[in-house]
Amino acid sequence: MAWTLGTLAAGCEQPRTELVVRVDSELAWGVGATVQSLVVSVRRSGGDGPLRDRRTIVLGAAAGQQPLPLRVGVLAGEDVATPVWIEALGCGGPNGCTAAQAVVAQRAVVRFTAGQTLELPLRLTAECVRATCANDERCAVGRRCEPATRAQLDLRPFDGIVDPMGTDATPPGDTPVAMDTSVAMDLGADVGRAMDLGADAALVMDAAVDVRPVMDVGTDAGRDAGLPPADDGAVCPSGQVLCGSTCRSVQVDPSHCGGCGRACSSGQTCVAAVCTTPPPCPVGMRLIPAGMFEMGSTTVADEQPSHGVRLGAFCLDETEVTVSAFGACVTAGACVTPGESPTCNWRVEGRDEHPINCVDWEEARAYCQWRGATLPTESQWEYAARVTSSRTYPWGNDAPGSQLCWSGGGTNRSGTCAVRSFPLGNSPFGLSDMAGGVWEWVADWYGPYTGSAGSYVLDPTGPTSGSARVIRGGTWDNTVPGDVRAANRFLLMPLLRDVHVGMRCARAPR
Repeated sequence: MAWTLGTLAAGCEQPRTELVVRVDSELAWGVGATVQSLVVSVRRSGGDGPLRDRRTIVLGAAAGQQPLPLRVGVLAGEDVATPVWIEALGCGGPNGCTAAQAVVAQRAVVRFTAGQTLELPLRLTAECVRATCANDERCAVGRRCEPATRAQLDLRPFDGIVDPMGTDATPPGDTPVAMDTSVAMDLGADVGRAMDLGADAALVMDAAVDVRPVMDVGTDAGRDAGLPPADDGAVCPSGQVLCGSTCRSVQVDPSHCGGCGRACSSGQTCVAAVCTTPPPCPVGMRLIPAGMFEMGSTTVADEQPSHGVRLGAFCLDETEVTVSAFGACVTAGACVTPGESPTCNWRVEGRDEHPINCVDWEEARAYCQWRGATLPTESQWEYAARVTSSRTYPWGNDAPGSQLCWSGGGTNRSGTCAVRSFPLGNSPFGLSDMAGGVWEWVADWYGPYTGSAGSYVLDPTGPTSGSARVIRGGTWDNTVPGDVRAANRFLLMPLLRDVHVGMRCARAPR
């Protein structure tokens, strides 16, 4: 396997199995700007796969610095079928950064196409600044995290040309990566070799040779690129074994899981020396499979028109976000303290497992983003609660009684109930408290539905602007059955903290 980063080589006019990554930024970049350097990394399979290459690129107009957009090549070896994970970090300083420190990040998990040179755009956007997507996710429109595999749809034929003399002839504005005078070469057989180009030497690459130059990023550059350590006779640390010339942790390394060379399949991780396929959703979330349903109703004006919606699969919290879960975000410094009053649950003894309330829309969204998730869309929420328009409540069509936390049916409540207290009210997907408990913030601005009967809208996100956000599900204080119907919707100003309002989070499956 020889996936390496480098300049666009001579011979790119001849299509070959290669990805050309085009990194651009809508944020100000260069010395003293918002983005001052890039860290570009390539791994095999996914975000937890073996690191093939990593480089730090200083941005600017001075000598030794690079402008944007920037193109780097990722050349495949013999294993074309295995996907490649690519990450571009926009850093606030000139010396690179980690993912946790980055101003903005963008990722992709894509596959090579045999015999084709394809271009992959990675754009660093203002909308995605400080977004907290998982390693195998990318930040998409609306700041939502989605599987990085969707970047496969962004691939397009590469139309740049580099002439045989090494003169860059890529489209205007694109610049090849500048090379240090000492360049490490990954030959795909775990053998490193140095080549002295000279200070002003032009780099000319033979298109038939499966190599790419790697920028020197320090004394560990060779190790990052998958090259063997300098001391082939080194004793491995505890818990690792020597595979060829490199120490590997066979307990967790998916390329050497349980023994040298025992690679896990794509999408698997290595846990306790066993290749394991992770569940599609994190613990505490349920997978809501892709499907279609009729959203809204034919009887309530605010819920009309009843219209078709087609949704992709997503994960949704099994319960409303609890006080203890939100408290972890506050402790981490990612969330602000919620409102406090006699009916707010924050800092009230005995309510750790009650739903958090007294949070505004932005505070609810910030919590979900801290978890690498988002607020669900209104259509996602309704689909998860009812599945089909023939179902009035999450549990079916029976009138509400003891299936939920509410004040109807002669039950007068003074506050919320602990989550999971009413399993008879679970939705068909096993979600608790989709009726009663607290109203739940969703992502959408409030506005009339735009879908029409007889057709399906794909993954709708609601109006592009508005003055109020939608809340769903009803509350412990409701007494009227119609208020806790799955199709019922209400609005609330996004800056308001209300004792009746909390949230649950959604995210894309792994």
